[in-house]
Amino acid sequence: MDENVRTTLLGALGHVFQPMVRLAIRNGLSFDDFTYGLKRVFVEAAMKDFESEGREITTGRMAMMTGIDRGDVHDAEQEIRGGLGSDLQRMARIAAVLEGWNQDGDFTGPYGIPLEIPFDAGDGSFAALVQRYAGPIPPKIMLNELRRIGLAELRKNKKVRLVSRSVIAGKFKPEAIERMGRTLGDLADTLEHNLNPNRGSPSRFERRVYTPAGVDPDTLNSFRLVVSKLGQDFLEKLDNWLTEKEQDEERLIEKRLLDPEESRKRKTAKVGVGVFLYEHHPEKDFFFFDGDPSDDDTDSTTDKLRD
Repeated sequence: MDENVRTTLLGALGHVFQPMVRLAIRNGLSFDDFTYGLKRVFVEAAMKDFESEGREITTGRMAMMTGIDRGDVHDAEQEIRGGLGSDLQRMARIAAVLEGWNQDGDFTGPYGIPLEIPFDAGDGSFAALVQRYAGPIPPKIMLNELRRIGLAELRKNKKVRLVSRSVIAGKFKPEAIERMGRTLGDLADTLEHNLNPNRGSPSRFERRVYTPAGVDPDTLNSFRLVVSKLGQDFLEKLDNWLTEKEQDEERLIEKRLLDPEESRKRKTAKVGVGVFLYEHHPEKDFFFFDGDPSDDDTDSTTDKLRD
């Protein structure tokens, strides 16, 4: 890679990671946890790039492309292909397994205490627990994940022991954190698409308006209100337009179901537009006022725009 490109790209990633790292630190996510998740992102991106071109990629090739240890690439690939899912889905499946281990009589002893259970030996095994409460997830993958986050351990007698009976929830709703990730991901996907010289479709709309010199507190408060009103109006108009188109699409559903060729020609794409206000303060001085629209945590038309 060209050194100038490398330096510029690392600088850009620093801007992207800053808010995510602040969120991670506030919620007790360690550097090892962060890099573990990032390894999986590297592997998944490499897999998708090759699969989109109709080619298969080997573990060795992914290790060479990403610079990640071959063993770590293999583990991440197994998780992805094994269907462990996104971080939110993974936590939901982990919570389901823990609930079963704590409440299901097949896996608890006297007074409801979770038993040490064999990994794979019949109805009362860890494999049976995972199959019952986590569906198609391979037991080995689930055990590795529970061990990684300190919830279970594999004893010398080959039995699995529950170390902690619950997953400690963070200060924020998981749905809100997931929404933040998807919002950042959508914006980054648009920017990456526009920077790709080999893209097969037109560039996507992306514009900004800002003041280089900054504004005083009174103007900032007024600008917040203007952005909230005009932004909401703009998104509602787009949402109305999409709703009309969706009604037209519904009339074609039956035809597409009955005609495979028609269905093939009319592949669907999820679309949306996001509008957000950003503020860069020189110090830790934040100017608030009563009724700050940014404090509104309720769902609105803006959040209805097609996930």
